[in-house]
Amino acid sequence: FSPELQAKTCVVDFTVTQLGLEEQLLGLVIGKEQKALEEQLEEVLNEVNQNTKSLLMLDASLLERLTSNTGNLLEDEELIEVLATTKKKAREVQEKLKNADETRKSINEKREQFRP
Repeated sequence: FSPELQAKTCVVDFTVTQLGLEEQLLGLVIGKEQKALEEQLEEVLNEVNQNTKSLLMLDASLLERLTSNTGNLLEDEELIEVLATTKKKAREVQEKLKNADETRKSINEKREQFRP
């Protein structure tokens, strides 16, 4: 395309891979054959996204606390309490992510049975 044409338009690349198409078709087949399995996979993926966002928010909150603190960090009881809470929640989120990954693997094994 000429530079003048590109300046006036937005070029969108709709590249499709064979693996991507296979996954989409597999999702459609399983959605028809075993709706509960596909719903469980969607639920697990949503849970992973929420837990990842939660972990990022905890990190951001802790970093903001650390940067906004003035004086000695060891004497700030509130900061130490926030750090302990963040550490505890981070462990919980990591455990949930680990469980979700195991569930996703088992679901993918069941999905692979539908491949020719």
